[in-house]
Amino acid sequence: MSRGCIGSLIFTIFGLAITPVRSQDEPPDLTDQWEAAKTTLANSEANADNAEPIFYIRQIRVRGANQLSSSEIEKAIYPYLGPGRKLADIESARSALEKAHHEKGFQTVGVDIPQQNGTRGIIFLDVVENEVGRLRVRGAKFFLPSEIKRAAPSLAEGSVPNFQQVQEDIVNLNTWADRKVTPSLRPGASEGTVDVDLEVEDSLPLHGSIELNNRYSPDTTALRVNGSISYGNLWQRGHSIGFSTQLAPERIEDAEIYSGFYIARFAHLPSFSLMAMGTKQNSDVSTLGGVAVAGRGQTMGIRGMWSLPSRGIYFHTLSAGFDYKSFDEDVTIGDESFTTPIDYYPFTVAYGGGWSAENHFTELNGSVSFHHRGTGSRPETFDATRYLADGGFFYFRGDLSHTHDLPHDFQVFGKAQGQASNDPLINSEQYSGGGVSTVRGYLESEALGDSGWFLTAELRSPSLIPSSVEDEAGNPKNEWRFYGFWDGGRLYQNEALPEQTDLFELSSVGVGSHLRLWNLLDGYVDVAWPLFDQSVTKAYDPFWSFRVKAEF
Repeated sequence: MSRGCIGSLIFTIFGLAITPVRSQDEPPDLTDQWEAAKTTLANSEANADNAEPIFYIRQIRVRGANQLSSSEIEKAIYPYLGPGRKLADIESARSALEKAHHEKGFQTVGVDIPQQNGTRGIIFLDVVENEVGRLRVRGAKFFLPSEIKRAAPSLAEGSVPNFQQVQEDIVNLNTWADRKVTPSLRPGASEGTVDVDLEVEDSLPLHGSIELNNRYSPDTTALRVNGSISYGNLWQRGHSIGFSTQLAPERIEDAEIYSGFYIARFAHLPSFSLMAMGTKQNSDVSTLGGVAVAGRGQTMGIRGMWSLPSRGIYFHTLSAGFDYKSFDEDVTIGDESFTTPIDYYPFTVAYGGGWSAENHFTELNGSVSFHHRGTGSRPETFDATRYLADGGFFYFRGDLSHTHDLPHDFQVFGKAQGQASNDPLINSEQYSGGGVSTVRGYLESEALGDSGWFLTAELRSPSLIPSSVEDEAGNPKNEWRFYGFWDGGRLYQNEALPEQTDLFELSSVGVGSHLRLWNLLDGYVDVAWPLFDQSVTKAYDPFWSFRVKAEF
């Protein structure tokens, strides 16, 4: 039986050719037996000697089944064919067929046993497929109802809803942070239908933030100002656009970074989006976006991003794309220094996942980046910037973090991160050490390496302002915790020259406090004591860092 056939379809399964239990030439009429069985069942204790009728089920004909294949129907009802059958077997066949529909996601499908006489041992089952009669969107303020309907094809009017597909559509609708959609079903106004309401809670998809911190690199002034703004529903298609900047207010040449992105979504590919991005960096180190990046220049890139099917409490994504990078690298020969521009086109594949449970959250990220020698600048240009670099490189970068709730509202946090490469890399592709994202107590990107690893362990106190109100991600809107931490790790240089350091060791211990209010204000302050000397930082000299951020 093909899916989607119109009208009633009669499906026949022939039973085995086994001699009937009764000796009559014709199979018995089942109408009287059905009524007799009801009486027998209702008075079983008083009429224990009355035997339940036994008969032969030669065929079961299923009418109106348009959602299951022939093999799926056969698998459900075949066990109930043949001789020696009772009325309970007919009910079991009905129940099995209905269960088969429900297991496939067709929860609005029912199976009835119509009135019949069972002539020639043929039993009929009628499948009732309740369709969506009316689909309405309620409560939407900033998203078009027509677009919400279009994004839920499994609930289209006139269709038989498959709730496995319905769940996928609702998950896709709820991937946007500013919109939550909840379906509700009720009997339809017309017989044999269900009406569906999509209840929407949404907010203006405009977001922005302003931040002041002291994440500075060697030989620069201390303060940094970050700002960002984004809008998440352009053209009522869910497209997003955003801009961000980082400036050094005390001396603008110390940090001047501008970046932007555009994300396009596609109605026929709800799990896929395409992002274009660009960055202009007029400073040696950028901490815009939370990760330190070395190099003065510009980057333009494109990424394809896929939301992969979730597996229970595990959610994951995949992205792939390439960048055009152009950086000005400082080259020193003897006592002379000059700037050499380098252009190249690295390709990156990244995977991210997260487990979210009631009392813990785990996140992992991993990416591989590679560049083919000969594309972009000449190999000699790379070699002039970094000894033995030829423009071809490959490296893996990843991190794994875990937050766990302990008794009495304590928390423990751990993180491992690193990069691995066998190639000598130019500065813009090296792994940086020092600063808030790796080892606190050191300046941002105080050390660079081709490979490296860092570990973080943190114990957090109970919140001093407990809050039962949570945001969309499940985080409390009000929280104030103190914490103690240890950070540590190493960086390694490949093919280091004799006068160069090939190993950098960084480690620190410290304490701090983190405050979040109304999910609008966020800040921290901590003090760390570095345990090893580096180019600027001296061991055991306390270093204070802070951040104050307002967002909407």
